[in-house]
Amino acid sequence: MECFTHPGSSSVGICKTCGKAVCRTCAIDLGFAVACTQACATEAAAIHEMNQRGKKIYGIGVARPKIPSGVIMWLLFGALFSGFGAFAWFKARDLGWFLLLFGAASFFVAWLGYRRAKDVGLQC
Repeated sequence: MECFTHPGSSSVGICKTCGKAVCRTCAIDLGFAVACTQACATEAAAIHEMNQRGKKIYGIGVARPKIPSGVIMWLLFGALFSGFGAFAWFKARDLGWFLLLFGAASFFVAWLGYRRAKDVGLQC
């Protein structure tokens, strides 16, 4: 493949931003990519930063996966409502069916959310 700017010169890479072939004279090495111009280098740096932030948000590349925040929220709802239902039993010997059922449903939704997040690969 020949350089886009210098016909006859063989290319050493492809610009990360615009996809043009670049020779050794034109190539700007960014460490993570090759760019053909300073404008493309700026754009490639912005794209690289955006990708790195996305990896942090979704937990890609972390050693220990995080529990998704939605799952934590539903677990807290389940514990809260189940706790209030059990407290009603111990306080007045009146079983709070609604609270216990809502707590059990919250635990079920937390389990579904965890399975879905694990299948999709989200960790946010």
